[in-house]
Amino acid sequence: MSDILSLRFENLTFAYPNEAPLFESASFEFPMNEIVWILSENGAGRSTLLQLLAVLLSPQRGAFLINEQDTTPMTFEEFLPYRLNIGYGFDLGGVIHNRTMLENLMLPLIYHEVLPYPDAKKRAERYMDRMGILRYKDLRPSLVPGGVRKVICLIRALILHPQVLLLDDPTVGLGFESGLRFFDLVSDLRAAGNLRHVFLSSFDEKFMLNMQFRQIAIDDKRIHHFPGDIAPGVAS
Repeated sequence: MSDILSLRFENLTFAYPNEAPLFESASFEFPMNEIVWILSENGAGRSTLLQLLAVLLSPQRGAFLINEQDTTPMTFEEFLPYRLNIGYGFDLGGVIHNRTMLENLMLPLIYHEVLPYPDAKKRAERYMDRMGILRYKDLRPSLVPGGVRKVICLIRALILHPQVLLLDDPTVGLGFESGLRFFDLVSDLRAAGNLRHVFLSSFDEKFMLNMQFRQIAIDDKRIHHFPGDIAPGVAS
């Protein structure tokens, strides 16, 4: 894995096929070592921004730079050390239906050969126990509640101990208690130094006030620091 010290857009333009650009000549240096709350109107590009940061999408023009290296021309092998350090919280569709919940959670550890099987199993069971869902470990996704599948998708984003965590509406489909458990886990990983940079989109203002964060906003196809960033509940 390679340390991730900086993230930056340089004159970046992105559009889906046959649609107007969501980002146009956007340049932005992202805050680091923070929880960053991404704000925008519906359809302005919050989910797309997270996918660009995960390099699941590529810009048509401009560059996304990690540690001042342009990611666009990188091969899969060249980008892999960074990819292993980026956790992305997909929605409910991120589980594999012919695997148990435990196997779904272990998958990144086994696929990337990060840990031997017994150690991978222990880590996954520890995370499931922390979230109060260990009793579902041997069941397949079709046999568990949607909230449990959501939890698996979220904690799988943490299972490799990444430095960067990207979360797209993490509390949607999640009970309030499960949400608090998850962000307690995030807080513990940040305090331990494993997890450094968290970027998330959410309309759940009540939930967000339980943590300290920075805010950035998407407006007019650009990204901006949110006016009046210092406020109650907002990190200084």
